[in-house]
Amino acid sequence: MVETVVVGKHRVCVGAEGQQALEQLEARLARAAGIAEPVQLVVIDSKTANALTLPGGRMVIMRGLVQRVGSADQLAGVMAHETGHIARRDPVVALFRGAGIGLISATLGVNLGFVDVSSLAGRLVGLSYSRDMERLADANGVAYLQASGLRSDGLAGFFALTEKREGSASAAIEFLSDHPRTDDREKRSQGSPLGESALTAQQWAAVRGMCAKP
Repeated sequence: MVETVVVGKHRVCVGAEGQQALEQLEARLARAAGIAEPVQLVVIDSKTANALTLPGGRMVIMRGLVQRVGSADQLAGVMAHETGHIARRDPVVALFRGAGIGLISATLGVNLGFVDVSSLAGRLVGLSYSRDMERLADANGVAYLQASGLRSDGLAGFFALTEKREGSASAAIEFLSDHPRTDDREKRSQGSPLGESALTAQQWAAVRGMCAKP
């Protein structure tokens, strides 16, 4: 069951350069994954270190995750993992499992630019994935990065950074609480440092500045 709860109203983080950089990166990953329709992506101003996918090819990235990752390549690793869920329609499968649904409790209170993102009475739907779904999303995410000519060691780097910062408490981190970690996930998602960086230094600075107070 998803335990992350988004409470209150969260504004959409804006910034044309940062938004364009993320959309271009996600388009490369989606192309490698064979996803026909564009993935709709938004960054919201929430301190929660998380990213999630919704039915209909939607991805939500939270400010806390952008701040927590150590590099653009680590964020790309998380995005590639989420793209793996979209490609296999995991949000839809989890939704119809019934028992695997946890409603994230509060309305975002803003128009995220999605069609019907406020479905189910205006609440985001948090979905619980099986360990097999998570392993496949890890492996496929690495494959999408490699097929796109990008560094593919970002997800493993994010896991390692999380472990280093939080130690034994890492299981409580928001991203890992929604994406249960097994002992071998970091090893399985190692990837390679070969390939180009996901974003240029200028693009990464623009992404990190998207949630700056106006």
